[in-house]
Amino acid sequence: MSHRPPRLLSFFLVLELAASLACAQTYPDRPIRVVVPYASGGSGDLVARTIGARLTETWGQQVLIDNRPGAAGTVGAGLVAKAPADGYTLLVGTDAQMAISPHIQKSLPYDPDKDFAHVVQAAFIEFVLVTHPSIPAATVPQLVAHLKAHPGKYSYATPGIGSSAHLSMEWFKNVAGVDVVHIPYKGSSQIMPDVIAGLVQITYTGIPQTIPQVAAGKLNAIALGAAKRLASAHGVPTIGESYPGFEANASWNYFAPRGTSREIVIRLNREINRILVMPEVNERLVSQGLIPIGGTPEQFAARMKADYEKWGKVIRQIGLKAE
Repeated sequence: MSHRPPRLLSFFLVLELAASLACAQTYPDRPIRVVVPYASGGSGDLVARTIGARLTETWGQQVLIDNRPGAAGTVGAGLVAKAPADGYTLLVGTDAQMAISPHIQKSLPYDPDKDFAHVVQAAFIEFVLVTHPSIPAATVPQLVAHLKAHPGKYSYATPGIGSSAHLSMEWFKNVAGVDVVHIPYKGSSQIMPDVIAGLVQITYTGIPQTIPQVAAGKLNAIALGAAKRLASAHGVPTIGESYPGFEANASWNYFAPRGTSREIVIRLNREINRILVMPEVNERLVSQGLIPIGGTPEQFAARMKADYEKWGKVIRQIGLKAE
């Protein structure tokens, strides 16, 4: 085994640091690809495209949105995990890929602890439990009573096994004691037409896609998964009002491949934080039922760790087995 002399090793470390700093100073000098691991048309698209447009204006480099749906977002996450750690391929993902799927999928195309650098939490997405009008229920107690009277008759749609919506609905089924069949899809935008048509009667999905359909009378909003009622949901009650302690939301987050330089991570973090407080960006997100977050990479990492522990506890509680 050969060893470099200490002075030579120090020299190479200095060169490596200098190269990293030089890269960060010129970043970005070509287009950036942002992978959204769900089908187009959902709230992830809204977040990625809204922020991406501002980054393009600031940096003069195109930010390209690449939708890669499949397996509750793990397909897209795996793609980013294997990308070069140079800041030119990013992931806009949810808690599902890092805090849920590791508990319930035996084999993932990435390691959530080792393959990603935390950049920033962009926005919370609050969920709402909605039903097709053919279900004669307007409140959580009414819905639960009807489902108990018809076990296994109804189905609910989510963006896939291991998604935040899937775990939230399984949690709801557990605390309410109801039997509803899970139908996984590849993205929220594909769910809405089928629920409106009554092919699937229930879904637990983001407010942005749902409230317009509720306003048009095509769906009934039963309850929110949020900790409290939201103005953007026009006074819809929360599930927690019927089942205390129930709070199930998610966030859209920016990740980079592990090994991306600290300087690039900080630059991305700083720019996205700046964009999130722009009045027009803030108002656009809030009007669509999203809550801007921001913060440091360290705060983001701590939140992911807490969510990993929270969902692990829920998964053990409901007895969901790894597949």
